[in-house]
Amino acid sequence: MITKFSWRRAVAVPAVLTLALGGALLSSTAAQAAPADLVVSTPVAGSTADSREVTVSGTVRAGSRVDVYKGTAVAGTAEARITVGNQTTWSTVLTYSETDDVAQNITVSGLVGLSGIDPQTIAFNLPAVAPVQTFSVTAPVEGSQLGSRTVTFTGTGNDGSTVNVLDPANDNARLVGPAVVQNGAWSLDYTYDEFADRQQTVRVTQVTGGAGTGDENVTFNLPTGQTLVVNTPAEGSTTDSRTVVFSGTGNPGSSVNVLDAAGDRLAPQARVDDNGNWTATYVYAEDAAVAQTVRVTQVTGASGSGDITRSFNLPAVVVPPTTPVVLDAPVITSPTEGQVVVGDQVTFEGTGTPGSNILLAVVPTDQLPELEAPADEMRAAAEPADPADPIVVDADGNWTVTLALTPDDYTAAAVAFLLDADGLPVLDAAGQPIVSAPSADVAFSLVAAVVPAGTPATPIATGTTGTTGLAYTGSEGTEAAIGIGAAVLLLGSTLMVLARRRAKLATTDVAGE
Repeated sequence: MITKFSWRRAVAVPAVLTLALGGALLSSTAAQAAPADLVVSTPVAGSTADSREVTVSGTVRAGSRVDVYKGTAVAGTAEARITVGNQTTWSTVLTYSETDDVAQNITVSGLVGLSGIDPQTIAFNLPAVAPVQTFSVTAPVEGSQLGSRTVTFTGTGNDGSTVNVLDPANDNARLVGPAVVQNGAWSLDYTYDEFADRQQTVRVTQVTGGAGTGDENVTFNLPTGQTLVVNTPAEGSTTDSRTVVFSGTGNPGSSVNVLDAAGDRLAPQARVDDNGNWTATYVYAEDAAVAQTVRVTQVTGASGSGDITRSFNLPAVVVPPTTPVVLDAPVITSPTEGQVVVGDQVTFEGTGTPGSNILLAVVPTDQLPELEAPADEMRAAAEPADPADPIVVDADGNWTVTLALTPDDYTAAAVAFLLDADGLPVLDAAGQPIVSAPSADVAFSLVAAVVPAGTPATPIATGTTGTTGLAYTGSEGTEAAIGIGAAVLLLGSTLMVLARRRAKLATTDVAGE
């Protein structure tokens, strides 16, 4: 089917649009002529707002737009623009700063359709901004003990304000004042009579422009008849010891307290005797500061009659110097010099510092020029004494050990040293083992006993077959015996030996973990 375009329809569409638009224009013209019925309900003209956030509200014809301006003219951008829909009420909140004037105006206008709403101006007031509270009482300090009955009251406040000191015990009657705050500060003096109670409380108030802007209570203590005297320690003195004797005079029968900076009692409460004297003793700990300050108070009956602050110095804690441990050089008393011992063993005896350990070396005399022998040539016989066993000087200062040796000419020497509970050498302040000087050398001979004919000879066990080398005891194991020959005769080398012994023990401990 063929659809034909009708020119009549083409003309009819614009005509319909024109008619519709014309109707709208006709409606607009009618609306312009109609009143907008704008009503501003709040703020009420001449009223004072509750705060500096002001609610602006009212009613208007539905479909209108309401513009709210600060001031009396409609200019610039509105503070608030409200498009009213089907309802007839409108509302917005305007915020004013603390620096804005109290007297304010707002202007409300808007549009209804394309027509403007006649502006309405409303004058109202903002609440005054309360002055910033700067009031304070800086003196006297709460709970303080004053040195005079003339009290200076000081503090801060708002310039131009007045400050009064009131007596709460007398229906808040003015005690002194007013003072005018200048440059943020105020001051008042008042003298209490001699019969006024020791403890006083005042109420200090500030008034700014007829309104109170400050109120503070302060309690303090007045001095009373001062009879307390502190004789020792003297102000600024240094005591002889950290046991300090506080003494003085006061009212007989009164109690005296020595208090620290926190107000806690140091020494036991003292009693003033019939002659007016008192004393209290306190022992300061060694970690107490050298500079000390105490507060000494006297209580007579139920009231104070003395309050003195005393500063002094304690002597510094003296740490006594450590007395270096000195070990006496041991003495070999047996065998004696040149003695001939018969048999296959030798018992060595001697003296030394009780509790110390003895390091004993027995060297074939012909090997003295070659003391630095290999380790396996420096083993002592394990019978009858084990060279690994320590030789300890007993409480009477004696020591002894018996060693199995082969017949030969020998030279023996000994040194003393200290071991701690872990078996390690005790070190001095320089970190070196504490070792004595070596003993005097003792040369002796060991000869074999005569064996009757027909009796087989008993070989001597030396620990190493065929060895006639150094006999050594007083430490653990052959590792520590390396170089021991020279070490026994020379103190410096002995230190090296003990260091090696310590290293060996430390290695053994690690291996055993």
